Amino acid sequence: MAAGGKILGVPLRPRITCPHCWKEFPPHELLWVAAHSELRGDPRLGQDEQIRFLPSRFTADGKAIDVQGETCKDLACPQCHLSVAWALLETQPLFLSILGAPGSGKSYFLASMTWQLRQTLRDRFAVNFTDADPLNNQVLSEYEERLFLNPQEDQLVYLPKTELEGQLYQSVVYGERRIWYPRPFVFSLQPLEDHIDYDKRRLLSRTLCLYDNAGEHFLPGGETSNSPSKHLALSEALFFLFDPTQHPKFRARCKGHSSDPQMGEHGWSHRQDQVLLEAANRVRTHTGASSSDKLRQPLVVIVTKYDAWRSLAPNLQLDLNQIVRRAGKTMSALDSRVLQTVSNMVRELLNKYARELVTAAEGFAEEAVYIPVSALGRGPEIIDSSGMLGVRPRDIRPIWSEVPLLFALNRCTKGLIRVGISRSGPSSADHESGASASPDQDQENVFPRLKETGT
Repeated sequence: MAAGGKILGVPLRPRITCPHCWKEFPPHELLWVAAHSELRGDPRLGQDEQIRFLPSRFTADGKAIDVQGETCKDLACPQCHLSVAWALLETQPLFLSILGAPGSGKSYFLASMTWQLRQTLRDRFAVNFTDADPLNNQVLSEYEERLFLNPQEDQLVYLPKTELEGQLYQSVVYGERRIWYPRPFVFSLQPLEDHIDYDKRRLLSRTLCLYDNAGEHFLPGGETSNSPSKHLALSEALFFLFDPTQHPKFRARCKGHSSDPQMGEHGWSHRQDQVLLEAANRVRTHTGASSSDKLRQPLVVIVTKYDAWRSLAPNLQLDLNQIVRRAGKTMSALDSRVLQTVSNMVRELLNKYARELVTAAEGFAEEAVYIPVSALGRGPEIIDSSGMLGVRPRDIRPIWSEVPLLFALNRCTKGLIRVGISRSGPSSADHESGASASPDQDQENVFPRLKETGT
């Protein structure tokens, strides 16, 4: 490590948290990844991986030099030897975990959310959202391409199921023991010049680490010492996907009102509240909390596949312009009044048909918010050749898929995403009448609120 706590002239954080094994360590303990092609065979990661090493020689700008004289560019954790993105050395990490029962649509939601955020954060919030670790993000990038950049837009496509030891998990060997760590998707969030607090960009910037966990991993008894889930305890917000198509009461009420095959013969049932209760137990175990303690971080209950159950909530009008309001020439704000109204309406619906889920959520967290989402904007179709479910890329129209993370960014940072309360913004009556807000409506009401509160 270069002297003075810098690499390439960049000041480093005093402590770094590995996004894979969650070990915390000072920067000088970072390992480097050998660059020379002959330096292969790492004791933790196997014969095909480049050796990780603690360097003794550096270039003038602070890069390590391996034993073959090659200049290195990649860093690794001193414990698990998996890669550590450069962004984690400079900016504070933000860990978020996405949970849900098998088949609840986590991968579709994640791909839809990140795709939408690439445009929404830049255009409406003056925040740059980029891949901080393209290699670890490769799987998610392929998901985005398959759904949103597919040249065969008329062909039915689907995303592979997240497996317990599949491509979204990475194995590390410690002597005789093999550990499977969930692969994080790592993004950089930085204010752009048009951001109202651009001068505080070093303070506001975050390295976002997202985890897509296999549903089976969170069934009761699914955690073992070989598949840890400590990231739950480190997460500053938890996303729990509730899938109404897996709930018998929702399916019964939507019969004849939804064309989604998951509401019919292609549906199946899971006790989704049990997944949430299992997650709660693990958080308490990792943090040493008692069984009566509630999570202080916000719990976002994402009610997925809104397009399949929208007949049960005819008063919901999920136009993004209703909740993302223009609040100045270059920035928007989340309208907390609209978010609260929608959350209350969805909670009421869940309390009617899935009361056990509301009980589990509110027994787990001090703050639970309920957000309806449709990752695709429509139901899937049956693929004749395989009987699987697929969607045509041309038909994809996400509904509110970016809203959960916008809310989390507001709650977990101090000013990166602002929130305002419009004095004449939509209320429950507006939802009932189907009113839609212009993105420029209430400009004079929202932005003064942002400057005043800084929330």
